[in-house]
Amino acid sequence: MDKRTILALLLILVVFWISSEFIWKRNQPVQPPQQNLTEQPQQIQQQKTTEPVQTPNLTEIIIPESEQNIAVNDEIILENEVIRLRFSNLGAVLKAVELKSFTLKDKEILVNLIPQNEEILGTKLALLSGNISNLNSVTFQYNQEEKGVVFTALTQFGAIEKSFHINGDYQLDMRIKIESENQLETYEIDFDSGIADTEEYLKMKSRDYKIVSQVDNILNKITLAKLMKSDQKLNGQVDWAAIKSKYFAMAIIPDDLIDVDKLTVFSNNDSPAMNLQVQTDRGMINHNYQLYLGPLVTENLVSYGNGIENIVEMDYKWSKWISKGFLIFLSFLYGLIPSWGIVLIIFSIVLKIILHPLTHKSFESTSKMQKINPLMKEIQKKYKSDPQTMNAELKKLYKEHGVNPLGGCLPMLLQMPILFALYPILRYSIDLRQASFLWLPDLSEPDPVWALPILMAVFMFVQQKLMAPSKQSLADMDEKQQAAQQSQKMMMYFMPIMMFFIFKGLSSGLVLYWTVFSIIGSVQQYFIKKKFE
Repeated sequence: MDKRTILALLLILVVFWISSEFIWKRNQPVQPPQQNLTEQPQQIQQQKTTEPVQTPNLTEIIIPESEQNIAVNDEIILENEVIRLRFSNLGAVLKAVELKSFTLKDKEILVNLIPQNEEILGTKLALLSGNISNLNSVTFQYNQEEKGVVFTALTQFGAIEKSFHINGDYQLDMRIKIESENQLETYEIDFDSGIADTEEYLKMKSRDYKIVSQVDNILNKITLAKLMKSDQKLNGQVDWAAIKSKYFAMAIIPDDLIDVDKLTVFSNNDSPAMNLQVQTDRGMINHNYQLYLGPLVTENLVSYGNGIENIVEMDYKWSKWISKGFLIFLSFLYGLIPSWGIVLIIFSIVLKIILHPLTHKSFESTSKMQKINPLMKEIQKKYKSDPQTMNAELKKLYKEHGVNPLGGCLPMLLQMPILFALYPILRYSIDLRQASFLWLPDLSEPDPVWALPILMAVFMFVQQKLMAPSKQSLADMDEKQQAAQQSQKMMMYFMPIMMFFIFKGLSSGLVLYWTVFSIIGSVQQYFIKKKFE
């Protein structure tokens, strides 16, 4: 591998690291913030500001609702084969979302998407008169069926009905019905609990956790890191909105005719949180919503047909189809061999076989370049004052010996799209969540003891050492070439160290792939070098 090849590979890897750390995680711009629902309606019209908003304190303006003597029940359960939902009739809110197919690290406790002692889907009302009410203070009557529950309450504002029905694996349908003699200006649906932590490794939480939404057909992604600095508001027609962690999401999709025109996003419980504001301007409403409460699986989301599958962190434009192809192949292998570690090893071997003609030719080209170095030296010396003739003679020499001076770069360049395509699969695919292999507890997370990155760096050094010119080749070089080789020798030590620091923070599955690839490359280079010696 010549100096230019190493420098090219170094530059590409640095770009890959910078992209994974910053560019892929970039935030979308949000629109200037406006007042929250809990402010008086006349203030909403008067106040225009571009400053970040503060999360409102609603307890100061709550109006008492119902005086009925109804017992509070926090254990109203709806469930199907994959999900268990726990409601409370105090506010008609959702207090727990347990996913039956997913557990925490202990393999016993089910994943619950709502943080402990929190709730979502609380409702606040704002009348044109200026009165504002938080329905979380209302104790609702309820009627439960097998797959649904209907909450009803008669308040001083009128009749309120909130109903929920499980529809599909992870879909919950919600209806809000209000009949009032007073004109309702707006109401708000709260997701201010945030989303619960389900993983032990949270170093990347500030970038993995996001509010993802589609407003006026524009996709917006706002990370927890940004929300911890300031709250934000998005104004426009909200097509859908979601709170996502690394592997799970709680999303809401309004019916097309519902005028959800403001989305307030902020941080709470060390998590992204949000509230949706709905314009009504009438006394009677009957609004329907779909909620997705489950794992980030593209196949589950694409059926909604509204772009909500973009919540999944797997499709990076140009690498989208490569990633999907790799995921299909990896899933096929896993169907035959139920071990993701072995699957990744086989995948590395298969790719090495596919790229073998190119890598073999590259290694041979590098070895041949070292062999013809004395001849190159003679040509350069002979035509020192005639660069045009010198280049023509060098090309002729390359052709006679079947050498491509740029051949060493191509296999390395081909590895970059593969790394870019594999990164989101092995980092965010829920199929690899808690997939252990040997000492690695989770192939989607970094190696906790750095053993694999160290092994990878060692074999990268071995491979570069094997590609270094022999003592005889060095003796045949002029001073300029020997100086270049000395610089390349420094790179031989620096590159594995740099790669270690880049890969130690990446998913151990990706490092496993690259390590196996490097081991095979070292063996291949050994036999090629022995052949030419």
